[in-house]
Amino acid sequence: MTRRAVRLIVALTACASAASAVAAQQRNGEAYATTPEVTREAYDMRTAMASLPLGEAELKGRALFAQRCANCHGGTRQRPGPLLGTPTIEKLGDAAFRERVRQGSPMMPGFQYTLQPAQIDQIAAFLKTFTPRAQAGDSLE
Repeated sequence: MTRRAVRLIVALTACASAASAVAAQQRNGEAYATTPEVTREAYDMRTAMASLPLGEAELKGRALFAQRCANCHGGTRQRPGPLLGTPTIEKLGDAAFRERVRQGSPMMPGFQYTLQPAQIDQIAAFLKTFTPRAQAGDSLE
């Protein structure tokens, strides 16, 4: 090989490594996957499906929580959000909780266009009746 060919190969290798570093930085250093990883969780179905003495607003709030919130705040190991329940409502207060749900946060989308204020009130009413079971290393925020 000629000296020029060796320099070209070295330059192309450097460009390729720089491009991969930029791509990794754009993903915040996290591995990029096109399909989500599915992990099975063992649930205590008796506890999950136990009937609760709830009023109409709490029952509607429970259904809304299951549809809109439980994926992130439901207590699985893969959840990105904190456990929600009575301690959360007591810590934040009703008004601050409703505003957080409406406006969102850096990690959570806001629901001002998808949930009516009455629906947010129903979710808050349900959460006031629910105390999540903390897992090791969890903190209620």
